[in-house]
Amino acid sequence: MSLSTNSIFKKLIGVFSIALSLTLLTGCGSGKTAATTQIKQVTDGVEGQSEKIKIRNLLIVKEDTGTAVLVATFVNWADDSDAITSISIDNLPAVVTAKSLDLTKNSPIIFVGEAANADAYVSNLAEVIGHRIPVTVTFAKASPVTLDALIVAADGVYKDLTNLRAKA
Repeated sequence: MSLSTNSIFKKLIGVFSIALSLTLLTGCGSGKTAATTQIKQVTDGVEGQSEKIKIRNLLIVKEDTGTAVLVATFVNWADDSDAITSISIDNLPAVVTAKSLDLTKNSPIIFVGEAANADAYVSNLAEVIGHRIPVTVTFAKASPVTLDALIVAADGVYKDLTNLRAKA
């Protein structure tokens, strides 16, 4: 090998080594199936769907009194309207109040929060904070959906839960 060919060869090996090191160190070698690209749940709340009705950030907040309050957002993406007909929390029928439980296209029903327009709760929930319980929602047209909801304490962002609940 001549001096110039040797120099080029060393540069190519150096570039290849750097490229290989970066690929291995950054995890880019995993491609589209990397574990970090497969994350679906980014909050404590679970997500679900019944036909064109999407359910986002569903969880249960348990107050010191034992009352379990539903936190969730329901959005209908279909052109046809639907309605929430019932909600059960840990197989107990929830007390649901709202001006309307009609799900029209892109008009969310929000349980808890500054924009809350509905409220659902059960009294005397026996299950403890940190466990998961079934929450079943039935609709007028769409199929019922049951999600495994996490129970969280009424502290942190849910500390002032009374003021975050919808007033019907």
